[in-house]
Amino acid sequence: MSVTNARPDEARVTFTDSTVSTPRLRTTGRRALFWVIIAVLVVAFVAGTFALTGTAQDKNRLSATNPHTNGAQALVAVLRADGVDVTSPSSLAEAVADASSRADSTTVMVYDPDSILSTAQYNSLSEAATRVILIEPDTAALDSLAPSVEHAGAIAATVQQANCDDPAAESAGTVSGLAHGYRIANSVDATGCFGSDGAFAMVQVRGASQSVTVLGTTTTFTNGSITTDGNAALALRLFGADKHLVWYLPTFADSSVQQDGVVPNPPWVLLAIVLAGIVLVAAGIWRGRRFGPVVVERMPVFVRASETLEGRSRLYQRSSARTHALDALRIGAVARIARRCGLPARATVDEVIAAIVRVTGRSPQDVRALLVDSKPATDTDLLRLSDELAQLEADVASGVR
Repeated sequence: MSVTNARPDEARVTFTDSTVSTPRLRTTGRRALFWVIIAVLVVAFVAGTFALTGTAQDKNRLSATNPHTNGAQALVAVLRADGVDVTSPSSLAEAVADASSRADSTTVMVYDPDSILSTAQYNSLSEAATRVILIEPDTAALDSLAPSVEHAGAIAATVQQANCDDPAAESAGTVSGLAHGYRIANSVDATGCFGSDGAFAMVQVRGASQSVTVLGTTTTFTNGSITTDGNAALALRLFGADKHLVWYLPTFADSSVQQDGVVPNPPWVLLAIVLAGIVLVAAGIWRGRRFGPVVVERMPVFVRASETLEGRSRLYQRSSARTHALDALRIGAVARIARRCGLPARATVDEVIAAIVRVTGRSPQDVRALLVDSKPATDTDLLRLSDELAQLEADVASGVR
C-alpha cells in the first residue's frame, strides 16, 4: 500500500489491485451542497404553508365564522338578520358568562366532536341557559344533560320525515344529512323525531325550567346543506327560539386536564414534529449518499455456484418439495427457451408453448403437460421430468439451428 497526493483536496490510497479516493471535508461539502439547498427550500416551503394556513379563514366544522362547505356561517348570518344575538365564545368561561348575562332568554349550542368537556363542565354550562342544543353529543354530555337519552347507532336513511308533534320538526317536514340515532329510555318528557324503530336523529327533553335538544347530525346545518329539504326551517326554529344564542365549539384549552393544572400540547407542536421529520429525511438523504468510488476488497472465502445448488437441492429433498423444485426447473427452462426462440422477456407460457410446437413439432398437450400440468409424486418422477425438460431444451436448440 502506498499513499500519494492526487489533488490538493484528495488523498489517494493505492492497493496492489485497486485505487480508492477518500474525499476530504471540502470535497464532501461541495457534493452535499445540492441536498442542503433542497432541504432548506423544503423547510421554507412547509413553514410558509403553515404560516399561510394559520392566517387563513376558519375551517373548523360548524364554526360560525367558517364560510366553507362544512361551516355554519350562512345559518349564523340568517339568524343575526332575524334579530338573534349570536355570540361565538372561544372558551368555556366566556360561554358561561355569555349565557348567564341573559339566562332567561338564551339558547346554548354545543358541538364537541373531540369530547373535550367533562360532565361537571356540561353542568356548569347548562345552569346558565334556558335551552341547550347538543349536536352529536358524547356519553358525558348525555349523562349530565339528558340522562334519559342513549346512543342507538346510525340512522338507516340520511333523509327522514319528522314523524312527531314537535313544532320545529313539523315546520321542517323532511330533513337531510342525518347520521346518528338516539334512543329514549324511561322518560315521558322526551319526544323523538326524524327516525324509526326507536332510533331518532332529534330528541327533545323538556324539564321544569330547561329544555335539552339532542341532534345526531352536523351536515344538516352546514353551508353546503342548509338549503336542502327542510334543513333551514328546522335550524331557524331550533336556534332562533330565543333572542340570544351562544354558538360554542369547545377547544383543547377548555379540557378538564388543563383545568387540573396540566397544560396540553400547544398547536405549534404538530408543526414542529412535521418540520423535524422533514429535516430528518433530508439529513438521511444527504448523509446516506456514497461518496467516492466503491472500495474493492479481497473476498476471504469463495463459494462455488455448485455448492449453493447442491445445498438448495438438499433442502428441497429434505422437505419433499418436489413440485417446488420442478417449478424452479420449469421457470429456468421456459426463460431459456423463450430467449432461444426470440420471444420477448414478457412472453407468456402459452406463447412459449406455441413456439416450441412450431420448432419441434411436438403436440401442444405434451408440451403443456411437461411445462405446467405434470406433478411429481416421487423422486423418480421428479428425475424423469427433469430429464424430459433437458431433452426438450435440446430439441428446441436443434430445431432452431
